[in-house]
Amino acid sequence: MRSGGLALLAAVAALGAAAVAEEPARLRYEVVAVKRTLVVDAADGERPLAVGDHALAGDTLHTGARSSAELAVPERAALFKVAAKTRFRLAHGQPGVLLELGRGSLRAIFGPLADGEEQERLLTTPSAVLAVRGTDYGVEVARDGDTSVVVFAGTVEVRDVGGLGEAVAVPAGQMLRVRHGRPAGEPAPHALSGADWDRGRRQRVEAPPQGGMQSGSGGPGQTSGGRQGSRQGGGSKRPGG
Repeated sequence: MRSGGLALLAAVAALGAAAVAEEPARLRYEVVAVKRTLVVDAADGERPLAVGDHALAGDTLHTGARSSAELAVPERAALFKVAAKTRFRLAHGQPGVLLELGRGSLRAIFGPLADGEEQERLLTTPSAVLAVRGTDYGVEVARDGDTSVVVFAGTVEVRDVGGLGEAVAVPAGQMLRVRHGRPAGEPAPHALSGADWDRGRRQRVEAPPQGGMQSGSGGPGQTSGGRQGSRQGGGSKRPGG
């Protein structure tokens, strides 16, 4: 009986060790740039992060006022350039999801994966899911959970988080808005560069609703007042963050 009990305990211990060994390692997010304040939520309060530090998948972070930060994920060939007053979670336990943007804005830059590996690299917001394979885009989440996506290079596939509508492919030079609780709209042109986005320039372009243009709109790439939505044409902009 004693030897049987020891054997059972040994088997249980072996199973437990195997389960731990199979648990996927948490991705490391390297802090490569910080201006003013980048904070990670910890069990004993908030902890500031500096260049050279790292955060792990599952952590929640935020930037302060007039702050910015950059986090790199070498394993996924990803770089996130985070603007001021932005709150986000480094996703854990959700296949393919790298970051959950709760509020604020950031620019996401993706390079090719090693050896041409195909792997989902997703970003989520309260209203949308963004899927890419090598691209560069900006994303902003408003207080009400609406999401604006501006693509600078490559293509981003955008769908509403509730699966109410079809996925929409947004190519370079286009943007769209996903209203919280509604399907993604149709893409419309923008005239911003990645450098504009990094400087906090934003373009208020309302993408036309599915099935037609908005009433009173002068066409894609124009504001609701009919003015051309570009730097050259005097489009409306507001500082980011």
